[in-house]
Amino acid sequence: MAQRKIAVAAAALAAAGALGGGTAMAQEGGRPAIKESHVTGDAWLKYPGDPQTPYRRFIVDAHGGPWKFVNGKMVMGDARGTVRFDHFAPDTPGGPSTHHWGTIKVDYLMASGPVAVVSGIRQDDEHGIPPNQKRANLTFYQSPRGHRYDRMGFSWGLVFPQCQQMGSGPAPFSPASAGPDGRWMKGYTVKAAPMDLPTGEIQSPDNPPDCSFGHE
Repeated sequence: MAQRKIAVAAAALAAAGALGGGTAMAQEGGRPAIKESHVTGDAWLKYPGDPQTPYRRFIVDAHGGPWKFVNGKMVMGDARGTVRFDHFAPDTPGGPSTHHWGTIKVDYLMASGPVAVVSGIRQDDEHGIPPNQKRANLTFYQSPRGHRYDRMGFSWGLVFPQCQQMGSGPAPFSPASAGPDGRWMKGYTVKAAPMDLPTGEIQSPDNPPDCSFGHE
């Protein structure tokens, strides 16, 4: 792609920031590293799309930002960390509920105020997840009313899981809850870092690969 002046690039980045600004970005050329955004915590949630077995648990430890610059080119995804999730449900209808854990390797984080979008690749291959459903997008909301009012959303169940693009998280549709044993977890903490821009000319990021729904 053709290079663009920093003023044009800044306008594009400002538009992205309007969706979830206040993020950390990696620097190039030996400039000092800036402060990162963070999302950490643990909560049981009640998923409204499954009233029979609503309990879901998400444990998040994510750090970084939405992009970095490599030789003047923007590269989407500059975060690290892990999200572990549990679906507490029976293996067979009418049976006792058990824990079903999965893991997401984080590569993207955008935070603004009390809201963050975290994205990554699901690692639970034993569940037979099709390749075009491995990208997971999650949203975390830290409520100013206290952690018992936190919320969280995930990109399967109430939204199509196929062909998710990095950072396109759903609304945080699941409220925090006491778990199936009656215990409350500590909730989620969102810390947003200010956005920074490099100097000089930059290039726009590459387009993501095409994705076909196929018959999956």
